[in-house]
Amino acid sequence: MDGNVSTLNTVNPINPMLNTSNAVSRGRALFRLAVAVPFFLGAALYLSVIFAAFSALPLVYSHLRFGRVVGILCSITNMALVFAVSGRMNAAVFFVLAVVLAASIAECIKLKLKLEWNVLFSVGVMLVVSALLLLSYSHRFHINPLQKLDAEVGAIVDQVANNVEKYKASATISSQDLDKFLVDPEMTKRNILYELPSFVTIFLLTIAVGNLLLLLRLNLQGARDSQRLEPDFFKNWKAPDHMVWPTLIAGFCLVVELPILSDVALNVFKVLLAIYALQGLAISNYLFDLWGVKGFLRLLGYVLAVVLLFPLLVSLGFFDLWFDFREKFKI
Repeated sequence: MDGNVSTLNTVNPINPMLNTSNAVSRGRALFRLAVAVPFFLGAALYLSVIFAAFSALPLVYSHLRFGRVVGILCSITNMALVFAVSGRMNAAVFFVLAVVLAASIAECIKLKLKLEWNVLFSVGVMLVVSALLLLSYSHRFHINPLQKLDAEVGAIVDQVANNVEKYKASATISSQDLDKFLVDPEMTKRNILYELPSFVTIFLLTIAVGNLLLLLRLNLQGARDSQRLEPDFFKNWKAPDHMVWPTLIAGFCLVVELPILSDVALNVFKVLLAIYALQGLAISNYLFDLWGVKGFLRLLGYVLAVVLLFPLLVSLGFFDLWFDFREKFKI
């Protein structure tokens, strides 16, 4: 009996080796998966449409985890997949919104730049690359980009003007905006063209901020730790105080109504208000934490704030410089 117990309690020297071998195999499989996924996940996110805004994240991960060379190879592979599935135009858009953005964010993270400089650099690079791609396209096909843009916007305005009742029924565009298409289509087209720079800039700003916030929230490759930030850092974020001066100057130029200066001031003013809207979101984040709003109700609160209460959101961010709302609501 003792012999049997002794035999059962004796450790087989082969078992630890097998366990170690299995652990190593699992580790290698996970490593291969971590290496392989970024080579197609960015393209998959972009082609899904719903998650296209975050298609840069896998590329950022590959840059930070495996270095520039692998990051570039990963970017090329994803862009090739997008090109094969949806064509040249979508590949160009993916190049700007994913490849360029990922490289910019990754390099700024490595240099440990402040978040504001990271976003400013990323948006600036995307704007420059977009302009170069547009010039290259116009040069190759001998097309004047301004005339092409004017024709495209004109076609859209005419289409909306000819289908006003359908758009009113669908409620995708407000009745007030639809009336502008009917009253003066040419003025509507002019306003769209003149405000297009601010629209594009705000769109790229939103994409850059969204990817950077998610990257820091997930703390991929210790990105948040390298910046010495807390997990809930965004709720305490605020725009630089001196940003109020260009906002006031741009607003003053709108009142004066000088031909070219007013158009430039309008675009600058809208971009600055978008930044203050981000500060308003940060204040909302703080208040939701303070009131214990979580889950679906929190998501619903963000959607309502952006869609229905956007002027209030901008006002919260702008006037926070003087009233410090987070300090006043602090318990």
